[in-house]
Amino acid sequence: MTLRIAPDPEWIIGKHALLNLRAMIRNGRTEIDPHSWRIPYQWQGYHYQDHDDQPFILLLNSAGGFVEGDVAELAVTLEPGTRMLATGTGASRFYKCLEGATSRELVTVSVGEGALFEYLPDEAIPFADSIVERRTLLDLAPTARLFASDIIAAGRIHYGTSGEAFVFERLFSEIEVRRGGRTIALDRLIASGAAEVQALRQHWAGANHMITILAVAPDFGPGLEDQCHAALSTAPVIRAGVTRMGPLVVVRALTIETYEAHETVYAIWEVLRPVLAGKAARPIRKN
Repeated sequence: MTLRIAPDPEWIIGKHALLNLRAMIRNGRTEIDPHSWRIPYQWQGYHYQDHDDQPFILLLNSAGGFVEGDVAELAVTLEPGTRMLATGTGASRFYKCLEGATSRELVTVSVGEGALFEYLPDEAIPFADSIVERRTLLDLAPTARLFASDIIAAGRIHYGTSGEAFVFERLFSEIEVRRGGRTIALDRLIASGAAEVQALRQHWAGANHMITILAVAPDFGPGLEDQCHAALSTAPVIRAGVTRMGPLVVVRALTIETYEAHETVYAIWEVLRPVLAGKAARPIRKN
């Protein structure tokens, strides 16, 4: 299935970003074609960091953040047998929404048979008084492979003298993984209004960042979840856990600082990437 979102003539220029990408086998390797894009999404090309056939792409939203009512839509199709890694150039910043409009970040990815998609975006930061909706749908063929991470911050933790944590107005964040047309993972975080946002603060037990990692492969061997537990035991986390359900591994962790969240994602990637991609994890260059 090829994903392709057509722009609506009613969209206000600069308020609705759009990027349609397609990964295909060409010249003996995976190459990525940008079918179409709309500002503020920018097409910056890709590179082969590991000197193999897997392209790395940096997703760039030149707006620098989501002003009230902004939308960014990303649609990616990986044809059978392809593999790619997508990350960003920086955090997704959601600014205040004083007029009540919602800012939305929408990602839809279709991963074909035998394909691999690695998705490691930077953190999402809901600023004070922001209204945020984030939806990510990862639709996998039965033999596809996936590593996807997600980091949500409580806000601008070190802003000003006392920080700006848990003062956003509303947050809806959803990640769904489908495999062979069936939903195998559905994760939602919903907090609306001051009472629910403060309840979220209590649930996070002093943490400022929540990490979710979802990995899927048809041939995960036994004991992989134990290796993830071992990696988390030395990671800078407040709380963490691992769940294994057949082809799906789910990791959830809480950290105080942003760099600790990124270190935790990398620690799990170090465990899972050799199984998923047949190669070691390595720091991602973003310059």
